[in-house]
Amino acid sequence: MWQEHWRERGFNSWSEWRKNYAAPLKPESLKWYLFEITNPLREFPLIYGTPTRGWIAKCYDGKITKKLKDTLEHPVVADNEKVKSIVKNFPKETMFTGVVHNGRIVLVEGMHRACALAIMARDGKELKSKVKIALAEFSREIPAIEKGNNRN
Repeated sequence: MWQEHWRERGFNSWSEWRKNYAAPLKPESLKWYLFEITNPLREFPLIYGTPTRGWIAKCYDGKITKKLKDTLEHPVVADNEKVKSIVKNFPKETMFTGVVHNGRIVLVEGMHRACALAIMARDGKELKSKVKIALAEFSREIPAIEKGNNRN
């Protein structure tokens, strides 16, 4: 299903799509750190979702982002087949990308997996996965990101 996702947007690979997707944040100019999250079910409900135009329009009530715990009842999350599939079979190891902006973590990549973690936390599910996140400080205003379909 993910191949279809990036191909529909005109990209030749997942890597090509991701690079274009994050380009508005100018990730190459940021200093990145890698962290292991020891209690993802406690942390992920408090993380803010990806600032993509699609999520802003469909789920965040026009705000640039929203805490994951505040999106779980929205049909875009609650009825999302990708998220449901991930909840049933969460990967044994996974890595997210985010920025720290005004003291809060805002995802750049991994929204479906992050929603799955927040749902698992809400529902009291057990998680036996290793979860890491690459983070960088981001002091500029967070831009609304095109969902990977803004190729030059």
